[in-house]
Amino acid sequence: MSAATSSASQASDPLLDTAQAARVLGVSRWWFGELVRRGQVGPCARIGNRIRVRLSILEAYLQRLHGDPDDPYMTYADIADYLGISTWTAGELVRHGEIPGRRVGRRVLVTRSAVDQYVEHHLE
Repeated sequence: MSAATSSASQASDPLLDTAQAARVLGVSRWWFGELVRRGQVGPCARIGNRIRVRLSILEAYLQRLHGDPDDPYMTYADIADYLGISTWTAGELVRHGEIPGRRVGRRVLVTRSAVDQYVEHHLE
């Protein structure tokens, strides 16, 4: 790869510091550090005792986080609206494992297909 091509690709995919990366993800700098320590965002570089990460890596993480556009993630409020129940009941269904979900920070996300499977199972 030539030097011109290398510098052009680096310009289009900049190396971000912790504060910039946190802004891109919409989280605090502390939470970004936790995501790196837990291995959910990476690979990252440690330059001068500072964490640096490429923008493309953050975009890939956001794509994984938001999932498939045809099978979007739903919150408790989304499940409640979708099923016509209260948010508390939606939370209880997920907490008791009747609808599988995953925790992302303080939020719990459930795929629409998991909610549809729950409905199909209970309509039989």
